[in-house]
Amino acid sequence: MRQLLFSSELLVGVCVLAVVLYLGWTFARRRLIAHGEPLTLCAIRDTAPQASWRFGLARYASGRFEWFPLGGLRVRPSRRWDRTRLEIGAPHPLDPREKPTALIKGAVGVGCIHELERFDLALAPGPYTALRSWLEASPPGRNVNVA
Repeated sequence: MRQLLFSSELLVGVCVLAVVLYLGWTFARRRLIAHGEPLTLCAIRDTAPQASWRFGLARYASGRFEWFPLGGLRVRPSRRWDRTRLEIGAPHPLDPREKPTALIKGAVGVGCIHELERFDLALAPGPYTALRSWLEASPPGRNVNVA
């Protein structure tokens, strides 16, 4: 009986340690991803039929818009789009039954094109406005000699 009790305590201890390590890594990963740049919750969906939404973190880097999956071990972006080649459409309200509205309050859908790739983003209204402003602003070093 003591052996069973010890084994159970050991198993619970290992599980608690695994949860603490995972939560610690999640916090550290978010800090590593941010690098002091603006970071927002964002969902992405390919335009293929029956494509599902995937939650992640979006970052405005210098000249790039990057997307990281919400969970995982990697600190490198899964998707990366060049600022000058990314086009976003007008925002449209999402159906309340769609997945992004569960985590992103008041999420709006936005159709995007990057070169030949088409996809949809779901963002809160504030981050959508920030993304549009960031895209429309002149990148550093461009159009500086316009009179």
